[in-house]
Amino acid sequence: MEPADRTEALHVEFDRVQLAGTVRGRALVRVRLNPTDRRSPTVLRLRRFLSRLVEFRWRDLDAAGAPLGPAFEATALPGEDQRQFDTPLDLPAEAASREYLLEWALDPADHPRIGAKDDEMVLFRVQLVAAEADRPQTPEQQKLVVISWSDADGVLRGTWQQPGRTPEPLRQALAELLRTPERQASACGDCHLQRELDRLLLEDAVWACEDGPELEEIRRLLVLRELEPDSGSIGYDTYRSHPEHLPHAHPDIAEELAAARARHHARLLAYAPSEPPGGPGQASRTNPDGH
Repeated sequence: MEPADRTEALHVEFDRVQLAGTVRGRALVRVRLNPTDRRSPTVLRLRRFLSRLVEFRWRDLDAAGAPLGPAFEATALPGEDQRQFDTPLDLPAEAASREYLLEWALDPADHPRIGAKDDEMVLFRVQLVAAEADRPQTPEQQKLVVISWSDADGVLRGTWQQPGRTPEPLRQALAELLRTPERQASACGDCHLQRELDRLLLEDAVWACEDGPELEEIRRLLVLRELEPDSGSIGYDTYRSHPEHLPHAHPDIAEELAAARARHHARLLAYAPSEPPGGPGQASRTNPDGH
């Protein structure tokens, strides 16, 4: 999710970097009104572009962020603009904030940019608008919901490696793995094998973290990263001898490396997608907590 200050009046969370081909996702909008703001009618305005609003629900939260009741479908105020959705912010006295969960979808037939790697698109403009009849409707706060499509490596680096997005120590294990080049030329075949083993052991460290939704998504993306054509995935044929290289001793890692390769191969089999990475059926797995 995009980081933001939870104390500000309008707080919007979403995963900006998504896997190429993603056409569905979620965003979380939280509105906090102080007592003086509640004296005047205010609406939350959602302006959509090519995206479609699949679901839009709200619930009130207390000062600690706990729900005050069940979630409700958001109702729109009458209007002529089919791309604009206004909903009244009539928070009760006991509510410190109101939280909206919106689910969006895109149709790739609407524009060739949709789902394209290295492209970006604005999905929604979210605004707080004073709705008093005797003055112009002027936005008081505004946020954009934007999606950027990338390959698996870009999603891992742009979303899951960010502090606050992925729990520790999983984030640290992932950061260590992503810092390690997939392929490294070496004048010594044994040096190359040692580096391969080191990287596979870093991969083991990610898989050894506690299970959870973040870990499952990271595992899936790591396998997609491995399978991407330009990923430079682990290979065993990159050794080229060098005439000036001086011989030196290496420990025997053959057995340990074979076991690490077997674990790696099993992960590829377990997490490989049933369709090509970034295909038209690829959907976002964003799942904000609490809904």
